[in-house]
Amino acid sequence: MDNNEFEQLSSLWQSTDKKPMPQMDKVLKRHKRQGVILRLNLCIEMLALIVLTYLLITSALNNGLEFIKLTWISFVTVWAVIIFILASRSRLDSLKQLKSQEISTSIEIHKKLIKNEIYRWNLNIKATWAFILIFMVFNIALIYQNGFELNNLLTEAVLMAGLFISIFFFVIKNKKAKEILHTLEQ
Repeated sequence: MDNNEFEQLSSLWQSTDKKPMPQMDKVLKRHKRQGVILRLNLCIEMLALIVLTYLLITSALNNGLEFIKLTWISFVTVWAVIIFILASRSRLDSLKQLKSQEISTSIEIHKKLIKNEIYRWNLNIKATWAFILIFMVFNIALIYQNGFELNNLLTEAVLMAGLFISIFFFVIKNKKAKEILHTLEQ
């Protein structure tokens, strides 16, 4: 190969556009959908926090509310704010990476996005377990204070079942995200 052929080959190689890897199309679609979900979650959670904070303030101003219920509303508000802040940091980082021009060609950006997603699933799992624990303590305190009521038991059982189902959902999503990360790393 002489210098002229080498220069032609080099110019041909440099003139080709960077194309996404064929298997990345599926991941790109997933991240695009994830971007919409991240924005939607931010809006819904912000609205929920505003409503919860309003409920806390109005409850605190209302002298007729029992101490244990006011404590519960305060806990839920503080818990929600902490989870919102931690999850939002991860979401905003993911949204920033989704806007990156390199997303169609960089495996590292996809790895970071998946790691952020795994972080959020782990956060949701731990936060839900903490919520269940405090919820149980709250209910035991209510039973101790007011006595056992069967109609409340059914409501509480349905709520607990919903929380356990959400943990199951979070674990499945976390496992799926870890599998995708493992595939990207290979």
